[in-house]
Amino acid sequence: MPPPTREDLWSSGRDETVEVNQRALIDKILARYSGEHTIFRELLQNADDAGAQHVQVKFYTQAGVDAHERGGASSTLPDVKKDVMVRWVVTNDGIPFRPQDWQRLKKIAEGNPDEKLVGAFGVGFYSLFSVCDDPFVQSGDKWMGFYWKDGGDQLFARSGDMSSAQSEPSTSGNPWTSFTMTQREPSLLEGPLDLARFFVTSMSFTRTIRKVDMLVDDFKVLEVSKSVNPKTAVGRRGLRDTSTNGMMKVVGVDKTGMVITAKVMKWLSATGFTPPPLPPPVPVYSKPTKALASIFSSSFFNRSSSTPAPIEPPPPPPPPEDPLQITVLHREIELFEAEVKVTVSPAFGRELERATKKPPPARMPVSLVFSRADDAEATIDSGEGKVAKDVGGVFSGLSPPLDGDKSAKVFIGQATGQTTGIGGHLSARFIPTVERESIDLVDRHVSHWNRELLWVGGYLSRMIYELELLDLQAQWTKTSVSDPAIRAKISAKGLHALRFFTFRPTTPSAVVGQEMESAFFLCASDNKTFPIVSSAGILPVRDVRMPNAELQKFLPDLPVLTSATIEEAARPIARLRERSLLREVTLDDVIKHLGARPLSESEMIVALQWWQTLANSDGYNPAVRSRLLDAAVLVMDNGKIVPLSMMQTVVRPQSSSIPTDMPLPPHTLPYTITKDLKGTSLYPVFGWTELSLLQYITFLINPPMSNAPEADSETDIRTSPAFAERVLAMLGRAWQSVSANQQSAIALELKDVPCIPTKAGFKKPGEAYFEKNLLFDDLPTIALPNTKQIKGGMEKMLLAIGVRRTVDLQLVFSRLVGGGTWSCQDLMKYLVSVKDTLTNEELARLRQTAAFPLEQPPMEDGSKLPLVRRKPHELYEPTDAMRSLGLPLLDWGEGKWKSNSEEAKMILTLGLRKFPPIDVLLGIAAGRPPTNDKALRYLLAHISTQYPTFDPNAFSGVAFIPATGPDGKSLLAKPGEVFTNWACAILGFAVADPSIITAENAAKLRIPTDPPTESLVTALLSQVTKDVDLARRIFEYMATRVGQSGTLALGRLQNAPFIPARTEKEGRLFKPSDVYFSSKDGNDELFRTAFTFIDFGDKANVFLKYCGVRSEPSVKDIALLLVRSPERMLEQAGSPEKYLDQLRLLAANWTKFDISTRTAMKAAPFLLASRVVPVKRSGKKLLAGLSGGVADEEYEHHWVLCKASQAARVDDIILMQYFGQRILAAPEEQMLEEFYEHLGANRLSSLVRVEYIPHGVSSTPSSAAAALRQHVLERLTIFLAEARRRPSDYTVEWLSNGDNFTVLEVRSLQARYTLRYGGSEYQHSETLYATANKKGKSVVLTVSTTATPDDYDIAHALCNILLKSHKADDALLLNSILSTPLMALKKRGYNVDRILNRQREDRLRLRAEAVRDREKALEQETQDRQSQSQSIGQVQDQPPPAYDDGRRRSSVSASGKSATGASTDSSESRKLGLLERLRKGKSSRNMDQPEAGWDEGKRGILAELERLKAGGIERDANGRIHGMDGPSGGPSNGGGFAAPRPAVHTARPSDLANIRSTVQRALDASRPETGTQISDSRQAVTNVPESQDTYCDTTAAANLILAVAGGPDSLAIWVPRDTADWAEFLKDKLGICESFTHGVIVPLGSVFRLSHAVFNVFWDNDGPLIAFNRGGAIFCNARYFAAWHNASLQRGERSDALISWYFSIAHELAHNLESAHNSSHEFYFSSIAEEYLTRLMPLLGAGEKR
Repeated sequence: MPPPTREDLWSSGRDETVEVNQRALIDKILARYSGEHTIFRELLQNADDAGAQHVQVKFYTQAGVDAHERGGASSTLPDVKKDVMVRWVVTNDGIPFRPQDWQRLKKIAEGNPDEKLVGAFGVGFYSLFSVCDDPFVQSGDKWMGFYWKDGGDQLFARSGDMSSAQSEPSTSGNPWTSFTMTQREPSLLEGPLDLARFFVTSMSFTRTIRKVDMLVDDFKVLEVSKSVNPKTAVGRRGLRDTSTNGMMKVVGVDKTGMVITAKVMKWLSATGFTPPPLPPPVPVYSKPTKALASIFSSSFFNRSSSTPAPIEPPPPPPPPEDPLQITVLHREIELFEAEVKVTVSPAFGRELERATKKPPPARMPVSLVFSRADDAEATIDSGEGKVAKDVGGVFSGLSPPLDGDKSAKVFIGQATGQTTGIGGHLSARFIPTVERESIDLVDRHVSHWNRELLWVGGYLSRMIYELELLDLQAQWTKTSVSDPAIRAKISAKGLHALRFFTFRPTTPSAVVGQEMESAFFLCASDNKTFPIVSSAGILPVRDVRMPNAELQKFLPDLPVLTSATIEEAARPIARLRERSLLREVTLDDVIKHLGARPLSESEMIVALQWWQTLANSDGYNPAVRSRLLDAAVLVMDNGKIVPLSMMQTVVRPQSSSIPTDMPLPPHTLPYTITKDLKGTSLYPVFGWTELSLLQYITFLINPPMSNAPEADSETDIRTSPAFAERVLAMLGRAWQSVSANQQSAIALELKDVPCIPTKAGFKKPGEAYFEKNLLFDDLPTIALPNTKQIKGGMEKMLLAIGVRRTVDLQLVFSRLVGGGTWSCQDLMKYLVSVKDTLTNEELARLRQTAAFPLEQPPMEDGSKLPLVRRKPHELYEPTDAMRSLGLPLLDWGEGKWKSNSEEAKMILTLGLRKFPPIDVLLGIAAGRPPTNDKALRYLLAHISTQYPTFDPNAFSGVAFIPATGPDGKSLLAKPGEVFTNWACAILGFAVADPSIITAENAAKLRIPTDPPTESLVTALLSQVTKDVDLARRIFEYMATRVGQSGTLALGRLQNAPFIPARTEKEGRLFKPSDVYFSSKDGNDELFRTAFTFIDFGDKANVFLKYCGVRSEPSVKDIALLLVRSPERMLEQAGSPEKYLDQLRLLAANWTKFDISTRTAMKAAPFLLASRVVPVKRSGKKLLAGLSGGVADEEYEHHWVLCKASQAARVDDIILMQYFGQRILAAPEEQMLEEFYEHLGANRLSSLVRVEYIPHGVSSTPSSAAAALRQHVLERLTIFLAEARRRPSDYTVEWLSNGDNFTVLEVRSLQARYTLRYGGSEYQHSETLYATANKKGKSVVLTVSTTATPDDYDIAHALCNILLKSHKADDALLLNSILSTPLMALKKRGYNVDRILNRQREDRLRLRAEAVRDREKALEQETQDRQSQSQSIGQVQDQPPPAYDDGRRRSSVSASGKSATGASTDSSESRKLGLLERLRKGKSSRNMDQPEAGWDEGKRGILAELERLKAGGIERDANGRIHGMDGPSGGPSNGGGFAAPRPAVHTARPSDLANIRSTVQRALDASRPETGTQISDSRQAVTNVPESQDTYCDTTAAANLILAVAGGPDSLAIWVPRDTADWAEFLKDKLGICESFTHGVIVPLGSVFRLSHAVFNVFWDNDGPLIAFNRGGAIFCNARYFAAWHNASLQRGERSDALISWYFSIAHELAHNLESAHNSSHEFYFSSIAEEYLTRLMPLLGAGEKR
């Protein structure tokens, strides 16, 4: 029956009360009230909610209680430090308790449902239990007392009526409500001043309470009252009034001023903190003076010490104070109250009501307190009207000091423990935690509500701050600079406001301050208008900058933060900077304020110094400089306005001699401004240059300074000798430091200015003379007013500007030389005497004056020729060397010429030549003999001293080099046209005369050895010869130049016909691209008549190779040749096979042909195609030969040339048999077939249409049809599993169901084939055994009952239906599977058992797992042992674990039994059966009727060989080998297939020699393993050349490591990589490994003629690997040997082991040639096994136990 439901159980139950330990509950509630003054906070809040105006808090000692009960009052105040309080009484004049109020008072956690009131949780009253156990409440005419009945944990209340008589009137007129608390444990009144501060602070936000009294034994020690001014509505534009999430909107803000008055009794203020007494003062001893110390040191033995100063008597105690004295204090504050409209969703409202037990209000107030001054300034004694100190700090809680420890609080009716972070308290309808100490920011909805309220707090803070700052801004505008005190007060108030609204970290929750600060900034639409105190008043923060002392020196009006703001308001300043509201001074600010007013001289000096510093920054550029220059204006002390943009130069006395008191140009900045600037920065920083002497002189000599009516005569250089002397003195001092260019410019400026005072008045410099060393006395000499002696810099300056020290040469010539009595030597002696005074101009005139005589030979009669005078540079030294060259010489006269004399030196400086210029000398050398020879020898002798820079190439037009021309005649050759290598003469080049041009001289004249390659090429092309011998010598010489710098010039020869060659008719010249080098081995005979071949010898051929001659024709050349002349090339080839070799070459390079070549090939009939022709009708055709492999000897292939479109690719051998005589068939080679298809050949199958015609359809299926259906379905299981890489929509399971696959019998079945070819149609009819078609999706196999059964017809028909796309080898594979016995298939590697029995194995496995799960651990262990034993016995019947690719193999067995007991018999029968087959098979090869066993073997090996001999191996479209079984001929692990290996091309059947050679390559590819670790056994044949791109696709990978290295007599042993201890692992396995090695592996290695190093033994823990091939190394699993053969080997019976491992090793060796398991691998495996089978026979005979 079903179990009872919850409702059933509930109906049968019974009710029980839930008991609450009320004392524990109250204690737990009180435990959460950790704040101080909790009781008074709750009672004040209740009083305010009740509308009370007056609250009294009374404390009583026992004496006070006694006196009060007597109706009197205590006479003295108690001692607060000694007398304990026994009773607390709190009274208020609010509305008396109503009945519902009395009811709620008795209920815990039932708050006031009024949403306008603060109380929410209903636990405030129970805070009274923290100090008493029996609180007593009186209100109106009722009372109620609470008590713990019988001292237990249950709280009871008792109430009653009382008289409503009131002894004391109340402010509100209501009767007093009192709460009396008799102390559980009487205690001292702790912190009475703190309590007073609490009462003062609590007055901030009370709605109705106006007065609070604190009484001790009925003495009023404190009275706090407040007076409230009328409300004033305030507002501020630019502030967003809606919270971030839209819940709260501020609809209005009112400002209320109020004054809090506190009357403090001296008794109360005296209870504050009393500091401990100070320690007595330590006497201070004065340090003795030095003199006194010397006195002490002189009286070494005196014992004296200084007398301490007398201790001053303590001051008299102050007069005693009256403890009853009252101090009256006031504090003014402002309360800003925002009316908030609340909009919440209904769902949010419900959640909030759930948390607070009251709905959210529609409108509510949010208030914030703001005070304008510190406590000390706002606390005033009302009695005397003077500033008084805040007594006891009672106001410190109302307005906490901004730098103090106390912080403003969040008020929820009364103060909580949560701080606001700013200087003022914030009151709002926050939802607190239960203990009302902090805001609830945990609950999701409550937190959302509180955060929205905090946004309002931030909004109020921003509004109050901006209103305060705007008011201060208005006050500032009413002041002026003359009111510094008033402005200082305004700034202080603004700073106070900024500090007041500085958001400091809040406690206990930091979120409060963060949310308010965020709202403070986010509520403003533009924070850049944020007002702040600056040096210029209250300004928006966007106009205020951080202070910069350096800038303020010259920009005092720049508004920056004051230093007080920086120091006292660091936190808000940092916040403003973080928000990018407050920035540093920018360049734009400086430019703006520079343009606002001109700077004084002192300000400009500071500004320029700052400017220099600014220039060091990366952003300073000419554009910045221009902006600063345009903005800055200087006002001089004399009132002159100087815009800096007009200034160009400055004066720097440090580097210039211009006096600062002299007149300056208008573009020069006064020196007083620039004197402190760095000279190196004038131009880069300011763009100013130093006023140069040239500029200054230009200024002085031009108007208005000179040569103008308004010029001042005292500063005119043309009229004032004194000023002119001062200017000349200035130039003299600075002259040596002035550059030569500037000196020349100054001299040029003064050249035509009469500025030199002389005896004859002001003269131009060129007209004035120095006074000494003059030949004449009537010249105008210098006369300066104050300078008597001219020397030093003055003298050099005057000489430089043109003042003459000597007489003008022209005057000398006219006065002295004109007489004609002076010789050349006399003239030079005079000039030497005055050479120091000669000016450059005079020297230049001397050089251009024809005043020097020319040497002339005397006349025949001995008389002299007339005197001829020349200029100095037209004459040469009068030496014999110059005379031998026939040059014009200086006539020196009678005296001997001395080249080292002073006269000779001077005339040489004037231009006399010591040796001829190179052009003159070369002109002589190119002249007539014998002078030309002398000139050349002179050049060679002096080339290093006199002509070191001589470059012959500069005189390429002058023929001066003696040489021999091509004709053998002597000549003078030009540089570049003559060479030293005589071999170049063969090309017509001149060769230098070796008698003069030795190797040394050739180097001096830079004569090259050979002409440049460009010249050689030009010469070669200009004199092309058909003489082969001459051409050989030319080419051999050119070969010596190959590889030189001019190799690129050989490019001109690539298209030039310069190579002579003899054709059949005549000799011709060929381009390099038209000829080819002759082959040494005669391989060019095929193209001998088609191409031109040359051979000029090895040396010359090197040159021709560089020119572009190729070793053989390119593939494109051959292609174009075949396209142009296919008949001639076929005839020249001699046989179709050789012609096909060329076509194969083209096919291999198909991708290299361009489009034009491919187009030509498609249109040309150059391809060979064959047609099957009967021998009896064949005649002698032009093309006959190559056998095509047709089995019928009555036919042969005739080859003809055709276009690609005329040829057909034979993709169906059957159709080829039918229509071979009708078509031109492309060669049956994969590469050529693809080549033909690229050129446009069609596939044969695309040209033939097939029709199937059945006759005599059977109405009912026979038993033969059913058997055939079962047979086909059985073999399709194998085929579809092996052919999974072929996409198919069919599965054997689907075909087996119902009529999805049926066999239809007909009497006969005919196929009609129609060929459309060459515009004609040909038909062929064939009788078939089977065909297949689809009905819907169902497959119908139609078979003929009269035709001979043919499995291939069935295979071909089914592949067309079952496979989406198939190839011929798919049909061959299915044919093989259909016609081969299962055991033969199993032997070939097909996993017959696993495939056919998969479902049975799955069911058995599931059943075994279910049984195993239900058995106990012990039974399971027993079953495991039995299962292991059975598996060992059954291993001979079941397929063994896979090879490296997952393939499972076993010895052939006729029995399918797997019982353990039958193991021996099965093994024995299998061993004898195989031996018998081997023995009989060897002897029955020549029998006509071989027995069945050998016939099966023949179908495995010989049938493959016969098929290969008949051309059975062929390529598919990808070049892969196809065998009988096709690419799916072998199984693969997991359903994947590896692509067959591309085979070597063959168009003929492979002969046995080739097969044996291939087998040998498989064995040769074996190699020892060199690694020590195996991570993947699938690295099968990666290192073997015969390997494929794909390998065994196995999931049974090995992970091994070498444990025992192989030796001369042992094999390497490998163990699993995760084996911790190899020795322990192999301890019981080494013996088995040794038996395996020496008993099986090494003998079998000798059978295959392989080194035993090729083999490796490994042992794994589990897995299907029996053996694998890794890169040629063979690995055999000893674990399987131990399970199968070790026991029999120990008994001496090793034949079974040898047979099994023989085939395993043969299988792995076949992987050296084919990595995939396909027909190719099967063929190689069979071939290897057959090849070495005879070598195994003796080993088997020796292995039998006798």
